Amino acid sequence: MSRLIPIIRNSFIRLEGLLYQLFGFVKQIFVWLNQQLKSLAKLLGLAESQYFLEDEAQRQKTSAAEPELPASTPQNFSPTANSTRRRPDTSMDYFRKLAQQVKTSK
Repeated sequence: MSRLIPIIRNSFIRLEGLLYQLFGFVKQIFVWLNQQLKSLAKLLGLAESQYFLEDEAQRQKTSAAEPELPASTPQNFSPTANSTRRRPDTSMDYFRKLAQQVKTSK
């Protein structure tokens, strides 16, 4: 009776591994099929979404309705990088005392 439980447990582990492998293979098939369909759609010109119902006059109206922003000159922005990570006025005495306490306690 004591051998029955490990046999059942190992059987379920092996079944799980088998199902994992089978579903992985099925997933690879679907990925491959998806890639083939994408390439076929690209060849047929279906990959790009284009709205044929929209006419040129409507596009011009929407573009004319948007106010044009004046072209601004790019400002020279140079961020000041601080190479030290600590604040300049920090006091490390507290931490040094903690470190000395740890060293002496060992």
